[in-house]
Amino acid sequence: MKMYYMKKKENWQNRKVLVTGATGFVGPYLIRELSDRKARIKVLSMNKTSSLFEDKTTVVSGNITDQSSLKNIMKGVDIVFHLAAVSNVNYAISHPRETFETNATGTLNLLEEARKNEVEKFVYISSSHVYGIPQYLPMDEKHPVNPHEPYAASKAAAEMLVTIYALNYGLKTTIIRPFNMFGPGQSEDFIIPSIIGQALTKEVVELGNLTPTRDLLYITDAIEGILTIAEQGEGVYNIGSGIETSIKDVVETIIKIIDPSKKYVSIETRRRSNAIDIPRMCADISRLRSLGWSPVVCLEEGLMRTIANENI
Repeated sequence: MKMYYMKKKENWQNRKVLVTGATGFVGPYLIRELSDRKARIKVLSMNKTSSLFEDKTTVVSGNITDQSSLKNIMKGVDIVFHLAAVSNVNYAISHPRETFETNATGTLNLLEEARKNEVEKFVYISSSHVYGIPQYLPMDEKHPVNPHEPYAASKAAAEMLVTIYALNYGLKTTIIRPFNMFGPGQSEDFIIPSIIGQALTKEVVELGNLTPTRDLLYITDAIEGILTIAEQGEGVYNIGSGIETSIKDVVETIIKIIDPSKKYVSIETRRRSNAIDIPRMCADISRLRSLGWSPVVCLEEGLMRTIANENI
């Protein structure tokens, strides 16, 4: 196992990698791991003066919604990790045009540059939201795509573009559909950091519906999965824990870790419309497991690390 792990590290040595969306939740973890594996990393940023990754990367200026700003950014690049997106569902509902322009048109612009520059592989980070309300569980990659809100629709449109570029132009691609990733550094717009933030500062944690279930994967496992797919995979891959957990169980576990005397309550104003809420989520991860990957951090351990806010 140790020799296999070392071989994986060596696979990235001196590979030229471009990462979009590097300042989001997933990006810094991916950058750190690629850096540890001695990849040569470019970060696409709308703010070239950003020094966030100055010691590990080359920062190049560009806006994925502006094709003219992307000229030459992929010159010499071997692999693209496309993470940049509008990813907040509620924000997307309020800003559908911006969401589509960023998530779909932005992806098209990057695919076109990848095609022109003969990039070796284009790795697109999509979302499990493209499945919509599940027709069966766990959901495998053959599950119908049926988005129910603007964010999911924009990601599904981008997926179709990635597939079309693979079929028509010979661009080697893979599409990754993450379920709910979590860990230190995630915005409180997302469910787990929202619960943790409230549990640390309030006597009563306020939530919406407690019955929905989610498939929750700790961020370091997610990064290992993403890199495994980038190395070996083609086509579509789910990435998750393969375990279904209710919001009620999540909040009770967090409260148990932080302070068992805390209370929680479900309130109407925090509940999403039934038209867009997904009642259950659970990934079939057998396709990714077939590449040799498995999650190693259990939910409670991941929550403990997140609450401790361990540095990445």
